[in-house]
Amino acid sequence: MGRAGETLGGSRRRRGSIATALLVMLAFLAGDLLVHSSPAQAQQRPRTILDMLFGGGERRQPYRVVPRYSKPPARAASPGPARRKTRARKSAPKPVVAAPATPEKSKDAKTVLVVGDFLAASLASGLKDAYGDNEGVSVKSAVSGSSGLVRQDHYDWSKELGPLIDADKPAVVVVMLGANDRQPIDGPSGKVSVRSPEWNAEYERRVDEIAGIVEKSKVPLVWVGAPPFKFDRMSEDMVYLNDLYRQAAQKVSGEYVDVWEGFVDETDGFIYSGPGVDGQTVQLRNSDGISMTDAGDDKLAFFAKKAIDRFVSADGPVALGGQPDGMQLPPLANAATAVRSPPVALDDPSLDGGESLLGGNATRIGMTLEASPRDKLVLTGRGTGHVDGRADDFAWNDKSGAVASDDQPVAYRGSIDLKKVRKEQGIKPPEAMPTILDAIMDDWSNDNQAAKGDK
Repeated sequence: MGRAGETLGGSRRRRGSIATALLVMLAFLAGDLLVHSSPAQAQQRPRTILDMLFGGGERRQPYRVVPRYSKPPARAASPGPARRKTRARKSAPKPVVAAPATPEKSKDAKTVLVVGDFLAASLASGLKDAYGDNEGVSVKSAVSGSSGLVRQDHYDWSKELGPLIDADKPAVVVVMLGANDRQPIDGPSGKVSVRSPEWNAEYERRVDEIAGIVEKSKVPLVWVGAPPFKFDRMSEDMVYLNDLYRQAAQKVSGEYVDVWEGFVDETDGFIYSGPGVDGQTVQLRNSDGISMTDAGDDKLAFFAKKAIDRFVSADGPVALGGQPDGMQLPPLANAATAVRSPPVALDDPSLDGGESLLGGNATRIGMTLEASPRDKLVLTGRGTGHVDGRADDFAWNDKSGAVASDDQPVAYRGSIDLKKVRKEQGIKPPEAMPTILDAIMDDWSNDNQAAKGDK
């Protein structure tokens, strides 16, 4: 029985192992059928015990290859309530900001005639922007970029300037030349080298000729000097030429505008970038080191505008007889008699020039019968305040009377009696200072007496 029991147990174990192997094979075959079956068959096939034992409960959709650019299948209309169609929101169009319209110039607008070379063109461009909002000023550009005073065969300003002034009838002529003049001049005996004595004499004559044409037309002249350049030799020649321009402008009572300091650094060296008209650091010159950028144009105009405003502003100088001869009427008061000035706006370009601070728009030449503050202080001992006892009241007679007065002493007496000190030491108030007229009469009388005694 023992052996028979062992045999029976062994056969049972073998049958169990065989059954397990059969179950594994059936599971493998079932999984293979699931993989290779169609989606419809996989969805219709019921779950079996093998699925619950060995997985396969999730019915995953087989991977399908969708051809590229194929249209997605149209969705069937749902039987539910119809949905409201919604449109895609379109972004609102951005408002178009119109550029500020330039005001039209009035019929009686004063003309600023700008003549010269390519730098004068930059100056004219800056002046047009500077006077863009001013209806009473119109800027006319009559420049020739390659012109100068040397190559008269290319463009002769001595012949062209007069007709331009007669045609435009400007209120002021602005000249800027010299950038193209570093070349020999054709002389009677041939070419004359730059900066030689013959070249200097001939070029100075031509500069004076241009200034004389403007003076003959009875139009104010504003001559703008040349700025520095990248090349040292060129800048050195410009320094010499600027001195000739300054002298020529002064000979005809014109204005010379020096722009040199606006385009150099603290060591007087050339700069590409620097402070613009708004105080911000901007690029002033192009990469060639010669021509100007837009910011450089504005800076040229900034310097020239201060001189031009004297002739085109509404409160400019008044000419005698209504003729634009540049002669000014004498003022009713002298600037030396002014003790206060009108307020000056912080954004006024003339603020750094100090042109109209003390005395307002008083001119340089004038006569007045009123004594100036200096004369009041030196001759009569009176300051500008006329307030007794104030720090600027230098009236010696008043102060001596105050010290000697018994009614209103100016200091605390303490234990000292001013009357007693005055009597004991014989202190007397100083005599009144004679007036300037009395002094002149005394000197004249003494001179006459001395002359008679000599005889």
